[in-house]
Amino acid sequence: MRRAPGFPFILLACSFTLTLACNDPARPGSKRGSPINPSLLCACSPTHITKDDWRIEYKNGPLPQLQPEPTTVAAILAWPEGPEPAARTARSGRELKMYQIGKAFLQTAFLRKSDCDLHIEISETAGKNAPRMIVETPGTPEYCSARTDLFSELKRRGITITDLNQEISPPLPVEVEGVAFRDQSHPVWFARGSAKVQTLWEIHPAIVKLLP
Repeated sequence: MRRAPGFPFILLACSFTLTLACNDPARPGSKRGSPINPSLLCACSPTHITKDDWRIEYKNGPLPQLQPEPTTVAAILAWPEGPEPAARTARSGRELKMYQIGKAFLQTAFLRKSDCDLHIEISETAGKNAPRMIVETPGTPEYCSARTDLFSELKRRGITITDLNQEISPPLPVEVEGVAFRDQSHPVWFARGSAKVQTLWEIHPAIVKLLP
């Protein structure tokens, strides 16, 4: 059997890409992460972020003093994603509004050490195969209390936040309040989250509270 020219290189490149994708901390898998130090909830220093990172100046500020507009995960999943924003595109349209999701289901959670965001996936219904969206709470001082409260409430339920995205079973009901943010498309080797995330829209920054 003759081997196609360049085949080993292509296979190596594909394997390298798949390895990176599978090892991304946002992609849930069988590997368990390390429990985060609770100090990172209020005093986290990003390891891989600069002032030039994509739209960083627009997604991690304090929540605006606006009356939140009620919405649902299902409604946000139906929003048109529109054109890809440029690296320094300011907020516009839906991104200028506060939203409140009265009830959703927390499906995964982890703290991404590279940017210090508390990264969460939520869905409209509790089913594990329900389509999801991403919600992120920044590591800036304004969100110390909200992050600490969520960490403590999850711990009371036997759930420890780690540095790798983990599925939470059963999913827990939550309330979310924050600002819409249209995230960028990511290459295959950089996962935004699980394969069940179905939109580039996020609530970011956001405050997440567990419901009784």
